[in-house]
Amino acid sequence: MKKLGVVAVLFLFVTGLAMAETVTGWVTDAACGSKGRGGADHAGCAQKCLAKGGAAVLVTDDKKVIKIHNVDAVKDHHGAKVTAMGKIDGDSIHIDSVKPAS
Repeated sequence: MKKLGVVAVLFLFVTGLAMAETVTGWVTDAACGSKGRGGADHAGCAQKCLAKGGAAVLVTDDKKVIKIHNVDAVKDHHGAKVTAMGKIDGDSIHIDSVKPAS
């Protein structure tokens, strides 16, 4: 019975990893993101707006705006280009891991 439980847990873990998606974009605030603003020239502004409590979003290179469910995941990346892995649901993402984009 224990083996069946272990197999079930491993299956759920692998299934969860398979559902994770990767997206690369600039961490900015929702107000600027809604206008497609992001990028290295916008980093300072994004940092200021996010420090004031603006909602964090990712803006991809093709100007797609993705809301971030768990904004604490990007707290050290305000204004930076990142690659985030997580579950995308419509126009938002719950980030499992994030790293600077290469």
